[in-house]
Amino acid sequence: MNLFQTGLQLTSKLGLRCLLTNSLTNGSTLSRPNYRSASSIPSVVSTEWLHHRIQRNETKGALRLIDVTWDSTASGKESYEKEHIPTAVFLDLNQCAMPLLPQNLPEIGCFKEYVTSLGISNDHHLVVYDRSARYSGFLTAPRAWWLFRLHGHEKISVLNGGFLRWKMDGLPVTTEKSSFPRGRFEVKMKKELLRTYEDIVANLDSGEAQLVDSRMADVFSGKEREVINPKLPPGHVPGAKNVPIPTLIDPKTQTLKSKEELLEAFKTANIDISKPLVSMCLIGLRACSFALAADVAGKPNVPVYYGSWMDYGQRAPKDKIVVDS
Repeated sequence: MNLFQTGLQLTSKLGLRCLLTNSLTNGSTLSRPNYRSASSIPSVVSTEWLHHRIQRNETKGALRLIDVTWDSTASGKESYEKEHIPTAVFLDLNQCAMPLLPQNLPEIGCFKEYVTSLGISNDHHLVVYDRSARYSGFLTAPRAWWLFRLHGHEKISVLNGGFLRWKMDGLPVTTEKSSFPRGRFEVKMKKELLRTYEDIVANLDSGEAQLVDSRMADVFSGKEREVINPKLPPGHVPGAKNVPIPTLIDPKTQTLKSKEELLEAFKTANIDISKPLVSMCLIGLRACSFALAADVAGKPNVPVYYGSWMDYGQRAPKDKIVVDS
């Protein structure tokens, strides 16, 4: 089952409860520095930064480069085998996904074995990228960034602009597959990065957190229905604020906007980053992209409602869904 099909799976309250119980540089120029997260590891790195480290063979040592491409029309692995950034390994985000839930979380034991088999260890600094054109490399790469952090691995960065920016910069690609000795990877779940349907419903009463929905504006408003699942009700969670991911990307450079520009975009959407945030979208991909952008803007550890609208739209009563007039 591919990621697209996985996103169409029906969610269940029981499945989510069991899962939580059991599993738990803008551009490539020197003038635009890498963005730093709250830790010493940059949350986003430039193509120039990565190319320099590949030349120094760091991606064969303390650094691991990972292609996490997914495409609804083709296998991400097929795209990887056609061409990829030198020294990258391919990681399939669906490899260990549990059934029932939109954009599933992996089963912990399987995930641990899988990443270990790819030569990934806890002491590695990971750099992930994808080749999504519409979102300029900010679709499945931020998902992987969030997923590894959810499993306790903080040393991870996203390649700014992804594979698209890499090729725009004329940097080398290869068909040669890389392999490394087995790693040693231990999991320590950070449940604070995850939100459930019950959390969202409780927040409707408390208003403690600002809910940010990263779907496109016409879908968020209810003017259009979801293409993936038109049977889902149109609209959004009451009080949610809309920040489509393309509005956070510089269309000229195909990279994430600067911290100042991101803060301005959040301000335009009436988002106060000094207060708690929760991110959502349709199936839990773009929600991670917003969480990454918030990290760059100085708001780390934004939790993701990973069931998102696929979950909420099927479970919420009609009076808890807003369609803009």
